[in-house]
Amino acid sequence: MDGSRPPHEGTEHDRVNERMPTLGRLAVAALLALSACTTHAPASASASVAAQVRSRAGDIAHGEIVFRENCAACHGASGIEGGVGPSLRGEGRRMSFARTAAWIENPDPPMPKLYPGTLGRKDVDDVAAYVRTL
Repeated sequence: MDGSRPPHEGTEHDRVNERMPTLGRLAVAALLALSACTTHAPASASASVAAQVRSRAGDIAHGEIVFRENCAACHGASGIEGGVGPSLRGEGRRMSFARTAAWIENPDPPMPKLYPGTLGRKDVDDVAAYVRTL
């Protein structure tokens, strides 16, 4: 080789490159990379995980209502006064959403266990979302 022309000049590779603009090559490369990433898990599994994450987000406004009805007697009307139960100020910095929800589901005494029963899954998630705002 004398270096005067690329080794693939005149090949099928060269003809494809002449016909496909740079943006098209990038799009094809991106699609190939994306398909390689998604072939390991079925789409239904990815959708299921996404749905679970969305469903565990919690509704803060509803959580405040549930909190006032079930938790305020011990933690105070806004959750930061304390009293029988501790102030919940700053819980959003100390615990993740999942950990907060788990604590509400399975509290240590003397906090009453209200789930399942008085509180349903959505109530727990909503209260956890509210508590994390205090």
